[in-house]
Order: sequence, then C-alpha cells, then structure tokens
Amino acid sequence: MKRISVKRICSGLLALSVFGTVNRLLPMEQNVRAADPIFHAEAEDCTLLSGGTVTNNVYNTEYPGYSGEGFVWAGNSGGVKFEVTLEEGAMYEVSTRCWMYLDGSRGQTVAVDGEVVANLPIPNEGQWIDFSFGYFYIPAGTHTVEIGAAGSYYFVLYDTVTFDYADMPDLDIDPTPIDPKATAETKALLEYMTGQYGNHIISGQQEIYGNGNNGDMELEFEYLYDTTGKYPAIRGFDMMNYNPLYGWEDGTTGRIIQWVTQRGGIATVCWHINVPIDFEGYTLGEAVDWEKCTYANYQKTNSTFNTANVLIEDTKERAYFEEAMRMLAEQLLILQEEGIPVIFRPLHEAQGNYGRYGDSGSAWFWWGDRGPEVFKELWKLLYTTLTEKYGVHNCIWELNLYELDNSMEWHPGDEYVDMLAYDKYEGSPYQWNFDPATSVFLKLVGYTNDTKMVALSENDKIPSIERMVNEGAWWSYFCPWYGNFITDGSINPKEHLDEIYNSEYVVTLDELPADLYGYARGNGGNWDVEGAYECEDGTLTRNDGTEIMDYKYCSGDGYVFLKGENDAIEQTIKVDEAGTYYLIYGYQQHYEASGKTQTLYVNGEELGEAFFPQALLFTESVPIEVELKAGENTIKLVSVEGWTYFDYLRVTDDPSAVPETGLPGDVNCDGVVKIDDVVLLNRLVGEDPAILVTQEGMANADCDGESGINAFDATAILCYLAGLLEKLG
Repeated sequence: MKRISVKRICSGLLALSVFGTVNRLLPMEQNVRAADPIFHAEAEDCTLLSGGTVTNNVYNTEYPGYSGEGFVWAGNSGGVKFEVTLEEGAMYEVSTRCWMYLDGSRGQTVAVDGEVVANLPIPNEGQWIDFSFGYFYIPAGTHTVEIGAAGSYYFVLYDTVTFDYADMPDLDIDPTPIDPKATAETKALLEYMTGQYGNHIISGQQEIYGNGNNGDMELEFEYLYDTTGKYPAIRGFDMMNYNPLYGWEDGTTGRIIQWVTQRGGIATVCWHINVPIDFEGYTLGEAVDWEKCTYANYQKTNSTFNTANVLIEDTKERAYFEEAMRMLAEQLLILQEEGIPVIFRPLHEAQGNYGRYGDSGSAWFWWGDRGPEVFKELWKLLYTTLTEKYGVHNCIWELNLYELDNSMEWHPGDEYVDMLAYDKYEGSPYQWNFDPATSVFLKLVGYTNDTKMVALSENDKIPSIERMVNEGAWWSYFCPWYGNFITDGSINPKEHLDEIYNSEYVVTLDELPADLYGYARGNGGNWDVEGAYECEDGTLTRNDGTEIMDYKYCSGDGYVFLKGENDAIEQTIKVDEAGTYYLIYGYQQHYEASGKTQTLYVNGEELGEAFFPQALLFTESVPIEVELKAGENTIKLVSVEGWTYFDYLRVTDDPSAVPETGLPGDVNCDGVVKIDDVVLLNRLVGEDPAILVTQEGMANADCDGESGINAFDATAILCYLAGLLEKLG
C-alpha cells in the first residue's frame, strides 16, 4: 500500500416531599446515622397541638407497652410539635411510635414550619408500631416540625417521636446484565450507566413515531439544541410500526443506527405493539387498517383479543404474538449486527390504572388487561423467545413499574429485569410540578433492595435538577414525551430546559465517552481511517448557500452543505507515489430519491460527473477511480444540482475498496447492503411518488429469489442483515 498523507488547507404530595425552595445545589452525601438521633423524645415531653392530651388510657381502655409516663392522645384533633436546629441541608426522616385505635387506617399529616410535607395513613395493627412519615429535604437552620398538623384524620396515640438523617440508599449497582450472553456493547453500556447512577442524571428525549411532525423527526431535538445548545444523550424510539397488521418501514431502525453509530448517543426502545380489535374475525397474516387495531385494553375497545391465550400454545393469539416477536427480533438483530445495544422497555406501563382505586379501573394496555400473573408470564415468554430462539443479546431489559403497594405483583423476577422505570405525568394521579417524585424513586429502589437502577422513562415536566440532587432522587435518566410535552414552552419552560441541560449533574450527548461501546462512534465514528479527512476543512466556494453545518449525523465537527448550483468544495491531498487511487466521499442526500450530481475536477482537469444516489443515512459513495501525481493534488467537487451533504473524503489505493456491481439488495447502488436499502425498497413498493430508483437499483431490489419487487424482498434483506439468510438473490 502506498502511504497517503493529508494536508488540511483550512481549519474550520406523597410520603416523601421537600420542604422549602432551594436556591443552590447541595451535592448529597450518604449520611451515616449516629448512635443517637438528632432528636428523640417522649411525645408527652413535646409541645402539644390543640386537642392533644397526655394520658395513659382512652375511655378507660388501656394501651399497655408505652414508654415514659404516658402517651399523647389525639382524638378529634391534636398532635405534637418540636424544634430542630440543623447544621446542613440534607434528607431527614420523621417517625413516631404510635397506635391507631380506630378500625382501618387514618391519614395523619406532618408539617415543617407550617407547610404540610406528608399525609400518610397510619394502620391499626392492634399494637404500638414504629411508623415513618418518609424522607424530606430540609435546609440548614432552625425548624418547627408538627406531627398531627392540620388536615389529619386523628384518632391516634403517640408514644415517642424521632427526627434523624434519612437512611438513603447507596445506589451502588452491579453492572452484570441478566442475559448471560449479552453482547460486549450491551455490557459496556450497562457498566457506563451504573457508573453514572447516583452521581449524574442522563438526559433523554422521545422522538415522535411514524411520520409525525410532518416527517420532521428532529423537531424536538433541534428545539432542545436551539434552546440549550445541547442534545440529549438518550433518544427514545418506538418499534410499533414493525407489526403483523399494518406494519410499514418508518425508518426507526435506521434512525437508531444513526443516533448511536454516527451521533454517538444511547438508544431506548419501547414497543406499542398493536392487536386487531376484531381478533375473532381476523385471519393471521392479513393486513388490517390501523384504525381497526389497538394497543388499549379490551375493556375500553371491546377487543376480542384474549391476552391470556397468548400463553397457550396452538392458539391464534399465541401465533399472532409469535409473528410479532419475530418481526421485532429482525430489527433488534440488525442493531446487534451493527454493535448497537438498546435500553429495551417492552410491554410498558402494564399495571397502568389497575389496582389504584380498589376494584375499579383496569390496566391501560392489552398486555396488562388480564392482570399481573398473565403479564409476568407474557414478559418471560418475550424474554426467552428473543434471547433463546432468535439470539437477541443486545438489550438492557427495563420494566415499567408503579409505586403502589401491590406493584411488585407485576414484577416477573430479578432474573428477567435489568432495571426499573417509572412514567411520571401530571395528574396520574399526582400533581408533581417540578417535584422529582423522590417518594416514588425511593420506593422503587426499595422494591429492588437497591440492586437495580431506576429511571424516569417517560415524563412531561422534567424535575428540578436542584431538587433531584438535594433529595438524592438520582433517576438514571429522564425522557420527556414528544411534541408539546417538550416544545410548547409552558410544560418545560425554556429557562428550565437551559438550566437542566447545562447542569454539571446532567449528562448530554456531547459528554458521552467516544468509546462508550468499545468502538469509535460519533465525532469520527467508524471513519477514522488512514487517508480520510473532514470536508469542513476544505476550501468552500459559496454561490447559493454552501455552508458548514456543525451538527447532525456526521463525523468530525460537522459537514459541508452544498446547497446551490456551482457551490463547491476543494481539498488538497498528498500522496507519495503516482498511480491509480479511489476517492470515496462520506455523504447524505435524502431530499430526492433520484440523487444529485456533482462535477469532479482533479488538479484542475474536469473528469466528468459523479452521481450520488439517495442516502437516508450518511454513507460512503461508490469509489471514483482517478490518477494522482506524486505530491500534492487538488480534488474539487462542483455542485450541478445542490442539496447534498459531504462529511469526509477518503483516499485509498486498495482496489478491494471497489464494490462488485449488480449487488442483490443494494437498492440505492452505494455498493453495500444495509438498512437504507430496506427503507428505500419499502417506499418503492408503497409507490411513493417521490421515489426514483435507477435501473441497476431496480435489478438489485428483486433479491428474494422470486420474480417481481415486493415486500418479501425487504424481508429478505432484513433476514440477510440479521444473519438469518446467507445470501441474497
């Protein structure tokens, strides 16, 4: 191989709450309880609230086992209060030894300096019990604490009260994945996330699915960048369109590849898998209009799909779900082949409304509408099918869970779950505002015995970063839903977003390590090879809008946008020996499927036109054969039609870089078969009027061994990319 060097010629209101408003960040330290609490006293030695009485019996009924000289009886009213002087702002716990003497349970409030911070029901267990009102952030200073404040139900006896540092969890999580065959990239991602957990919160944002936002899949992300100067580290995707009913290629898998390998981000994936509403009248394999499909529960839709039957072999429901899993596996295996792990959150929000209001209400989605036992078996079936049958090993398995006392009934077991997640929205049923929902966070941490990470997988308002840090609510990541949830300016005001995204405690896209998955990606990606350099370091000729763009899915610091006719970019390269070389450009052009043409000049001589076909992702061009002289050479591209992005130029003398012609599956004729070809082929089959494919591309598209171009060709390419098919054609 001849040595090639490059000369760059131009540089280019719950159990847990928070008291007061915090004006500065106070990094949480794990406080170790001293032998003696900050405050502990007999209730009768405290100041009594109006209605409280010191006694040793109630209506001549004895309550033996109290300490001290008696206890405080709060009948129709009453309680106790005391003062504490705190040297530091931190998380504290308020607890009492008490006896609820009426049947059932009665809610009692705690107030700090007159502000109610908790309202919890104390149960009647027929004896004295130790009862915690939860953990609270309280700033330094002297404060008055009331137990049995206004709003209490009363009819309770107080023996002692205690105030001390909260016993916060360590959040030191073992990064070992549940899947013993997890890919190296999956292990690397889990290790990174557990390393950040308890110290930083990773930023995220859900993208819209289908062709929402009039096809602008970047709307929320560009809004965040324009508002904060940052992009989220995690992007949320939805695999809902890969389904046996109306399934169509909306480019989700391709965008995941872009986000991870080219922009350097982390991907999380949910799966709003649909079922036919009229399942009894449905024939397996037939297409169903999306309006006749649902992912809601049968109670709401009157669907005849029986989720429990999925667990029974040889049922139609089982056959349907098997096909849905197969289609999902195809996409996940494409990602696995590309070295891409995902935080996988299937069958999400399974409990939903179920059990929140006693017997009323039901799970929101069909996968939860037959209760927790069916759901758990459904989860296990999905896990074992993907991992054992299809060999999918690039998932971090994330389970949505709720904070109810019966929520653990929906947990399939630690061996099936890598991490937990909670979806926080206003009015479901709480009004959180910017509260970090510390109560829920700590309850879920407790569910796992502090052995699994807990994330905020969906939210409307992003919690206050000050309060998350001060309260120790170290959600692994947050991820607002798309559309108005992030862009309307009121749910998440711009100044709030700017504060969050520029906090030292929040990880953004630019702060992720370049070798997160064990290979280079983003800012160079897989293009960091000998003889390559970035196009933004060339000389630009501007006519109708040539500019350097400093973001998007590219390597280096940006890419060059040749927008108008006669816009040009010129690079100077140096080779040691004269001879035959191959020029390969990294480019993207997705506005017109017909592609765009540029005129190529080498050392001032016009060599002819170079055609760059449509590329939905940044990809490499077909190698262009040129003769170069020893020493410096000038390479110039002059735009004939404009509208093409150029990322880098690679120069090689290796003839193996030239792909074979007539490559089955290579629909866009870029010399390699990948997800771009599936996207283009599906649009071709769908008779998208904007799609034009060359004659060679049409020949390559018919690749399933049968005559005619149809959806089976796209399936064949997917199977080939997933390693399920040895060759195409």
